[in-house]
Amino acid sequence: MTSKTMRVTAVAMASLLVLGGCKRKEAAPADAPVPAAAIAPAPAPAAQDTRTASATAGTATSAPAGKPFDIQGIPVSTAKIPPFPFVQVAENDAYSKEEKTFERVHVLAGDQLKPVEGHLFDTSLRAEKMSGLEIYRNYDHALRELGAVPVGKINSGDDAFIERNGGDKSAIFKRMHLTELPDDMPEDAPPFTEYLLRTPDKNIWIGVNIYGSESVRLIILEEKAMEQKVKLISATEMATQIGKEGHIALHMNFDTDSDTIRPDSQPVVQEIAKLLRTDAQLKLKVEGHTDNTGDPAHNRTLSGKRAQSVVHAVAAQGIDAGRMQAAGLGADRPVADNGTEAGRALNRRVELVKA
Repeated sequence: MTSKTMRVTAVAMASLLVLGGCKRKEAAPADAPVPAAAIAPAPAPAAQDTRTASATAGTATSAPAGKPFDIQGIPVSTAKIPPFPFVQVAENDAYSKEEKTFERVHVLAGDQLKPVEGHLFDTSLRAEKMSGLEIYRNYDHALRELGAVPVGKINSGDDAFIERNGGDKSAIFKRMHLTELPDDMPEDAPPFTEYLLRTPDKNIWIGVNIYGSESVRLIILEEKAMEQKVKLISATEMATQIGKEGHIALHMNFDTDSDTIRPDSQPVVQEIAKLLRTDAQLKLKVEGHTDNTGDPAHNRTLSGKRAQSVVHAVAAQGIDAGRMQAAGLGADRPVADNGTEAGRALNRRVELVKA
């Protein structure tokens, strides 16, 4: 494809996704930003380095169904990909918008779910005066023009897919960040399609979830390794700060919308146990805090469950659970600006307060 043709493709994509949700625009400037969807640069395997990135925009075809998924079989696009999050969304067009610098999402690779991790952008958009069929065909055309390949799809009555992946529909949809799938879409317009856009240094997963006329959800993940941001605080440091301030904030990782403590936070649990083991008279209030994203009542309940999970985990280290009291405060006591992702990350915390 010529550079001129790719520029036209980029503009077409921009007119579809930029600002107006899915609304078409009569014209867009030649230098309009190109919204796509992306999954992040995981280091390319050696075999990929020797490939010829010959797949250009407009040549993408569907991945074969019924065979084990082979990411190396997906062609590499040479289209220019804009910076994350690859789409620009006007506030008035978004029902919801969430960004996390690191998250796990299960994507649809062939007919199986595949857990991938990286930078997540998840948004639901209005598509005014557009039917579900029109939304699907617009996104499908624009993404294929960028070189994205549809690698999986689900229809609302796909019981075989549910059974293959554990049988629990609500749990599967939660892992995929999906809403309910409508049952009134045409047979050739699935309510959920997973696209994979490969570049020489990026894997970009784009889930397009159509959940009714005039509504679409984009689940965009840039695959990449987690950047370590939290330094492990030792039991000695905990004791020093609690002695001076009466409390200390700890940043622990839990599964999404869950009170399950992730394995990378188990060392924090061990240091809390060491703190209580060293000072046999110390009693703690374990407070769970969230950012202000989502329903306040749900956040308060979730934060309480997470605090209780910490109490249980520490007790499992041989500490008397009666020395700890769990409390969930939700978003009631922010320590940073909830208007930024960095601030929201600081607000999602567990505090140990001297009782």
